[in-house]
Amino acid sequence: MLFFLPLISLLFLFVIFQTQERDWRNSILSALVVWGVILTVITELLSFVRLVNFAWLTLLWLLMALILGTVYWRSKPSHNWWKIPNLSNLSFFSNILIGGIGIIVALVGLVAIVAPPNHSDSMEYHMSRIIHWMQNGSVAHYPAHTLFQLYQNPWSEFAIMHFQILSGGDRFANLIQWGSMLGSIIGVSLIARRLGANSRGQILAAVVCATIPMGILQGSSTNNDYVVAFWLVCLAYFTLLIVQEGVSVANTAKVGASLGLAILTKGTAYIFALPFCLWLGVWGIRKLRWRVWKPIAIVLVIVLAINLGHYTRNFTLFGSPLGLSSAETNEEFGITILISNVTRNLALHADIVRNIGLEKIITPTTGLSGKLVEVIHEFLGLDINDPRAMSPKVSRFYVPASSTYEDTAGNPVHLALILLSLLFLLVNKRLRRQPYLFSYFLAIAAGFLLFCFLLTWSPWRCRLHLPLFILLSAFVGVVLTKSLNYRITSLLAVMLILLSHSWVFQNSVRPLVGSNNIFVKPRIAQYFNTQAHLENAYTKVVKTAKSQECSDIGLYLEHMSFEYPLGFLLQQGQDKAKIRHVNVTNESSPQAQELPYSRFQPCMIISVTRKQEPEKELVSNNKIYSQYWSENTSRALVEIFVPE
Repeated sequence: MLFFLPLISLLFLFVIFQTQERDWRNSILSALVVWGVILTVITELLSFVRLVNFAWLTLLWLLMALILGTVYWRSKPSHNWWKIPNLSNLSFFSNILIGGIGIIVALVGLVAIVAPPNHSDSMEYHMSRIIHWMQNGSVAHYPAHTLFQLYQNPWSEFAIMHFQILSGGDRFANLIQWGSMLGSIIGVSLIARRLGANSRGQILAAVVCATIPMGILQGSSTNNDYVVAFWLVCLAYFTLLIVQEGVSVANTAKVGASLGLAILTKGTAYIFALPFCLWLGVWGIRKLRWRVWKPIAIVLVIVLAINLGHYTRNFTLFGSPLGLSSAETNEEFGITILISNVTRNLALHADIVRNIGLEKIITPTTGLSGKLVEVIHEFLGLDINDPRAMSPKVSRFYVPASSTYEDTAGNPVHLALILLSLLFLLVNKRLRRQPYLFSYFLAIAAGFLLFCFLLTWSPWRCRLHLPLFILLSAFVGVVLTKSLNYRITSLLAVMLILLSHSWVFQNSVRPLVGSNNIFVKPRIAQYFNTQAHLENAYTKVVKTAKSQECSDIGLYLEHMSFEYPLGFLLQQGQDKAKIRHVNVTNESSPQAQELPYSRFQPCMIISVTRKQEPEKELVSNNKIYSQYWSENTSRALVEIFVPE
């Protein structure tokens, strides 16, 4: 249980920055950015020699803590970094709001550490790829039935893997997203300060960020939207720092590291970060003229260095540093498609009546919102269900209802506050003259428009909107506190905190309350909260497999991707068990001819398919395997094959 070793290094980084900057919030962001780079370097170096294991991770994190501790000691700090932030200068009510934020974050953290990872995407590839990395001792690509495990951006999983190896389990896996939630709340309060907010505006920005429904739900998962949101918050903050104070090597490096880590975490970072990069580039050309090439070069080198390993792996296997092309991009581009996607994406956050719990008094707004979107499409002569701008996973447009599931939860109250803030900005000359405020909003709005221009619509896009809502929290905090009086903004803050209870306590797959809450339901059963029909079959197949005392297990997953619980359970009590995909026929199949995969001869193959009739035998590597056991669930056929 040495999971705390990376945190010791993080603490030393914080105190080093704190002795220099004397600003605890700024020091936290700086420390986390550097820590993220260190974690990436350790992962890539050990992966190159296939030594990603407990011993080497322990050694390198101990060495890093020793180095950073020595740097701190030699700096002979005179500043008392350990003093807690002074809240005595704030009003009693402001401290109450900070306490409300603390309660939300603490409860989400409790869910994160008690509940196992169980989001559907995590079971498919976020957590599944970690099992393969750990047993391979490397993050190199491997033969996989689910290609998401290979080419999708991996930083969040890098971090989870470190804690999983050092702790011996996945108890702390959800804390990467939770830590990103906490860091984002701190970050948006800093951005609000940079945009001209007083302490009241900074606290309101933090409240808005902490109460985003999608953010609350994702804060206890192993998804990666909150992680990429945090790196984008860092990018936005250090961008503001440069345009307000001028270029410095340190802040330029932090911009490059923030951008590099955001890109290494999730592909949406390319879209949301581009406007901030353009803003910084235009400012640099105006201020530095031809000398702007120096900071641009620093940023580009850092971004490329951080992503070089993943780019190389993707290019080698798929012929592109980005991996496979996405089926989720629009087939046609233009102003009409853009308008269509803007209206349909905004409609994902339209169910404000259910969101505030007034559906018994007021008719929900989903029908009205859907009709409005239809009218706009009819006026423009557009097909609202045009397949060229629709995800292949859906066939028709609809306005989703309020939800406590992290794939479909909208943020209608927060959208209303954003639109209200935009209105105040447009009608208030004093706000329009506020330095950097309009430019900041324009950068985020441009990211949203680019998102709608490039990507198809689906009801799950609201999950990808999370970074936008988090970044706009600072904008809302600044504008509302400068436009409304103290009582109204205080009432809004209290309302947001009180309304958040549904998403804090009633997460649909990790509930804090109810008959199947995370304290009552067995941990193993919670892995299957999104695929309950597989629990019994997986439990049986694992028990049967372990009875055979087989350590080399092949997985054949035809049109099925719910892998992590199966792999996790198979390795419990079998530390030397190797689990590898067999009979892979997709783009990763050439990896099966490389060492060590070419030497893999499974003594058992577990097959999970959607077939209705069991197979009598299965051939793998010219070897015949006969059916030993099978169970047909309502939606999947699970079988065990052993050598003849």
